[in-house]
Amino acid sequence: MFATTGSRAQRRLDYRFTTTTAEWGVDGWARVNDDRLPTIACPAACENPAGVQQTVAVTSSGRALTSTIYIAAYDIQNPVLTITSPGWTVHRWQPRWQAITTADAKGSTTVTAAHTTAGVYRGGVLAGGRYGSFASALLPCDLSGSGSAVFTGGARSRQMACNYVTSTVDASPGRTTWRVDGEVTGASWATGVLIVVDFPR
Repeated sequence: MFATTGSRAQRRLDYRFTTTTAEWGVDGWARVNDDRLPTIACPAACENPAGVQQTVAVTSSGRALTSTIYIAAYDIQNPVLTITSPGWTVHRWQPRWQAITTADAKGSTTVTAAHTTAGVYRGGVLAGGRYGSFASALLPCDLSGSGSAVFTGGARSRQMACNYVTSTVDASPGRTTWRVDGEVTGASWATGVLIVVDFPR
């Protein structure tokens, strides 16, 4: 969930609105990501079961916003959106969505279970869309670990480190390539290390 001001080439991320990402569900299977091990088919128990509920409350802390707020959801059934701010309207959109997780990051060696991961992550690359995109990066060491990375593709490069900034967001009004370059060893509460959502035209 994020907000932007302007449109097309003038579109910019609105930092007055706190960007929110959330993961939930119960993964019943430990996923091993290691290029040296063969790929093992995932049984039915691997997927998140239906019926797991989560509520995410979002506020601008009383600040007036004229921005567009985007909510991109993956693998969610029957979402309910409640708006308490007067004058706002809702429009449905279906963005192109990409993600690199600890379970599929190339060159990394990780074990993931129930949205908690541990291991070594060595970066990733995703291409943004024609009309711009939003990106969220998370170093999988917010629980413990060491290492650093550079997040690029947006307005400026951002330095990230396990003992400093483990997550950040940015946006680009045009086509770009998002990168998280570095190496991190640690444990994390989440699996989505690089998420890219394309803007509509």
